Amino acid sequence: MNDDIYRKPRLLIPDNSPLSLLSMAGREALDYLFAPGVEVWITDMVEIEATRDPDPGDDQRTEQRRAIAKWLDDNRHRISVMETAVGREYSKAMTNWTMGGSHPDLKPDWADRGHYSLFDILNAAETFVEDSEAVVLLVDDRRARTTLRQNEDLNLDILSTRAFISMLEHEFGIENVADLWPLVAHT
Repeated sequence: MNDDIYRKPRLLIPDNSPLSLLSMAGREALDYLFAPGVEVWITDMVEIEATRDPDPGDDQRTEQRRAIAKWLDDNRHRISVMETAVGREYSKAMTNWTMGGSHPDLKPDWADRGHYSLFDILNAAETFVEDSEAVVLLVDDRRARTTLRQNEDLNLDILSTRAFISMLEHEFGIENVADLWPLVAHT
């Protein structure tokens, strides 16, 4: 028998891009993450990145960030936020920065911390993911996908947001889900 048929997958979102892209099609598009009926995990750094106030010069999609924050709050019972060492250190750095007067030129850099937190969570996942379980990673960054494919300790399936949308249509028979990508691509 094929063991893949009996695998219990978990959807891990270690990058803000899937949340950001889906939210471009509307807040309700984020609910498609629950369509496969599996546990949904995000790293603490993804939550921070997706909901933080943007710095000057950053993408200013504040309404989109608010929609993601509201969606995360509304679905706390359905989403596991996985604590990482990177997330803990960033939170400490931000607390120190705030206590030190919040000088803009001393603000801790958050760039790529979501990617770094991914490796923390993969190490932790090795201890609690059963051999019969799979981790489905929703990652849009090509460099991260390339690096993750080299992991031999976990049963990983790696999808981009576009491939995830296609899977929902073709494997789960969700009608009209293919209409999401044109909304995302043209926003």
